[in-house]
Amino acid sequence: MFRTAAPRSGALPTTAGPAGGAVPRLLRAGWYTPVDQDGPGRAPRPEVEEVHRHAAELYGTRVLGEEFTHSPQRPTPRLAAGALDALGPLAPDEAPQVAVLAYTTPDFEHTTLTASLLQHRLPGEPLCFAVSDQGVLSPFTALRVAVEYARRSAWTRLLLVVVDQSSQPYPGPASGQYAVRQDSAAALLLAWDGGTSPVAGTGQGPAERALPALRADLAQARLFAAGTGLASTPGLAPAGTRRDAEPGLPCTGVWSALRGAPGGRAVLADHDHELDRLAHCTLDLPTGKDGVR
Repeated sequence: MFRTAAPRSGALPTTAGPAGGAVPRLLRAGWYTPVDQDGPGRAPRPEVEEVHRHAAELYGTRVLGEEFTHSPQRPTPRLAAGALDALGPLAPDEAPQVAVLAYTTPDFEHTTLTASLLQHRLPGEPLCFAVSDQGVLSPFTALRVAVEYARRSAWTRLLLVVVDQSSQPYPGPASGQYAVRQDSAAALLLAWDGGTSPVAGTGQGPAERALPALRADLAQARLFAAGTGLASTPGLAPAGTRRDAEPGLPCTGVWSALRGAPGGRAVLADHDHELDRLAHCTLDLPTGKDGVR
């Protein structure tokens, strides 16, 4: 059971961001995209297929059968572990105090819980949980929740893990924003230097209400990472570079656009057309000759 609001700590840090709020700072990131996207598949497992058939009957759908059996079948914990491996070892003083998983496509296997895997793999005893049911905006919600826990609990480090997994036992979207074409995961280690300051550069809501704030934040951005939901949105001309997310990656696409990005301020945004909600956030990226790795 989790609280809907982070508990306030009695020992909040004294550092504060600039007037009007602060933004999270990206320390480093790990990216995982399996090379063999088609995958070897698996031998049929009658006991698992029976569970899928039973669930399909309850919800009036069908099991994909051989199409699912011969899919890559990389469960979410495996993809999240790949992103953690790419992130690299964390020293105790680098470890996040809260780690949040974000995804759009549900997992097909539940023998291992990804949040439990994260807690097992990370140093210390971070608070770990998942955010879903937010469409393609799940990572934006997850980041805001993680920052609120950090802001209220005297924490300074957080981890955002974003996963897209393509194997599903039931029919899913074949096109559009929710369609997943390949397995992908990203792990972003962030610092919160704002103390008790409010988080800045974020927003979420109906597009007509959220767009003015997004445009204002883009005026100060060196990079704009745009999700596929913003491909046809007019009037989004950032002062810096624009990178568009690759289609077929509902959750990870916009975040993967940060890979190799130059240091400075970046704005990420996407518009979930089905939910009619637009979300954006602002990050400070590390400087260096290789950019974000």
